Amino acid sequence: MLRTASYTPPARRAKGCRARAVAFAVAVLPALIAGSVLGSSPAAAQNTPSHRSYINPFPNGDRYRIVVLGDSMGEGLWEGLYRAFEDDATLEFVQRSKKGTGFNTSDKYDWNAEIDPILKEGNYQVAVVMFGVGESQPIKKDGKLLTVGTEEWREAYGERVEKFIKKLRAANLATYWVGLPVMRAPNQTSDAEKLNDVFREKAFINGAKYVDTWNGFVDEAGRFSAYGPDMSGQVKRLRDDDGVHFTMRGYLKLAHFVDKELRKDVNMAKAERNIPLAGNEQEQAKVVNRFAPAPAPPAPPPVAPDNAEVDALDAPSEDDDTAADGGNEELQQSQVGDVSVVRPTLTDSTLQAANLTSPPANISTTEPEVITSELPGGFTAVATISAVTDLSVASSRPRLPLSQRPYYRVLIRGEQLEPKSGRADDFTWPPG
Repeated sequence: MLRTASYTPPARRAKGCRARAVAFAVAVLPALIAGSVLGSSPAAAQNTPSHRSYINPFPNGDRYRIVVLGDSMGEGLWEGLYRAFEDDATLEFVQRSKKGTGFNTSDKYDWNAEIDPILKEGNYQVAVVMFGVGESQPIKKDGKLLTVGTEEWREAYGERVEKFIKKLRAANLATYWVGLPVMRAPNQTSDAEKLNDVFREKAFINGAKYVDTWNGFVDEAGRFSAYGPDMSGQVKRLRDDDGVHFTMRGYLKLAHFVDKELRKDVNMAKAERNIPLAGNEQEQAKVVNRFAPAPAPPAPPPVAPDNAEVDALDAPSEDDDTAADGGNEELQQSQVGDVSVVRPTLTDSTLQAANLTSPPANISTTEPEVITSELPGGFTAVATISAVTDLSVASSRPRLPLSQRPYYRVLIRGEQLEPKSGRADDFTWPPG
């Protein structure tokens, strides 16, 4: 620690003391705050995931183990998920649901106590949870029975659900809580709505994702329907005879709601694995070039034959301006109609070379025409029209001058062509 000494006049000594006290507070307080934050919660820092995606992008063995927890509805959901992801080798669904269990009582099976060994032995990355079939019964707390829907029940039941979610999230499991569907009995439907309110609230507060399934199993009026479109789009029976559980087609459709959320998060996690190369551009180029294919060796130069004679057409002519000016050809300008045509000057050697090849019989041998137009910014647009590029003249018909061609008269001059007699655009009177 550096220390500095300075002289303070007696008249300003009190003021200097106050200034030093303020400076000391400014220097020390941030360090104390940082030390208390970093030193007091090392466990919180360890449990905080270092990735951006909801699911861990680096599972062990590049395979996600997904545990399905719940009651009898959770067992059926596991069957649907297993069949929906049967072809995906990167996902493994483990069935750990238990019939006749829940959070309204812990006498038969206490989920908040049993979840700890399940998570320790499984090495899971994702949890899919679905409860609520037998949760319509009152729960006991402090010797009192709390009916579903009351404020006391909501508080007591919500504490048990929240404790369960916190344990899953503390183990860094991506948690998907599947909501209950509509039921056939009106009282069961009312209880399912109240349970879903608790599930949705506790999932949102504790970092889990709530999967809503209600609208997927109702009719057009929003009521319970045992039939509906399955995954193939055909209307099939989806609900069981008890009006609570599902048929196998129904469980496949129920798994579809989880499928949408799960696949989206898994794809995001896999995309996060693409880590950019570290280092500057030179270092990255070394790594990239190491795996790049070796460039092909240059082709050997052609060997000139003995006593090779240079053809007169290949040698530069005395009248050839290209050889004299280093490749700069002179242009000659002519007028075609209202368009100024610019074309290169044809030399004797060019004409001799052109006579060596005879053009096709159905294509005119007239010289190509060049059209120029001034553009903003000092640029000039140049277009060449010849029998090769102009489909209207690539035939045996006589070639029309540029100023008389239909597209030039319509698109350049803006003229209206005379319609043929009897055609739809012939408005002469009397007709025909």
